[in-house]
Amino acid sequence: MKTKPTPDAPKGRNDSRFAIHDSPQTLDDVERLMGELALKDARRRALTAKMDAELKAVRDRYAADLDALDAAQKALAEEIASWAELHKAAFGEKRSLVLTHGTIGWRLGNPAVRLRPRVKAEQALQMVKERLPQYVRTTEELDKAALLAAVAGKALDAEDLAACGLRVAQTERFYCEPKTEEA
Repeated sequence: MKTKPTPDAPKGRNDSRFAIHDSPQTLDDVERLMGELALKDARRRALTAKMDAELKAVRDRYAADLDALDAAQKALAEEIASWAELHKAAFGEKRSLVLTHGTIGWRLGNPAVRLRPRVKAEQALQMVKERLPQYVRTTEELDKAALLAAVAGKALDAEDLAACGLRVAQTERFYCEPKTEEA
């Protein structure tokens, strides 16, 4: 089994670490390739752990300052909101007010149908069924989990499903999973 350099290997890294192999011909070839895969997997996990540690150190170095800035911004925004609530006349007919250093205002959220106080969902649904039935949704769908369970329990078979235009399908995917040892 021969190796050839990969065309997409990182620049300056056209060596055996990034080689493409000819198709394996024997189980020994597959064993050798699986060994290489396991080594590369271990190296990748080690590099990822090192990178994660460095990223965590950088995040930790800035975390306290960022948290303090977030708290200060929140406090300032609350003070501004308090002023705005007490001085709605300053906005006139508008929902926002342009200032030198930014814009303040109120944004409308999306309209939503909500239950009135002390009304339960079941009560509202019953009233809508009686008075506005066109606004009640009824969803019918296959209970695929129950069908699979019935087939597994032999209550249904392939012919029963075929008569309804159905079949049980199952996919198969190849996997390549290296053995890993934790350091």
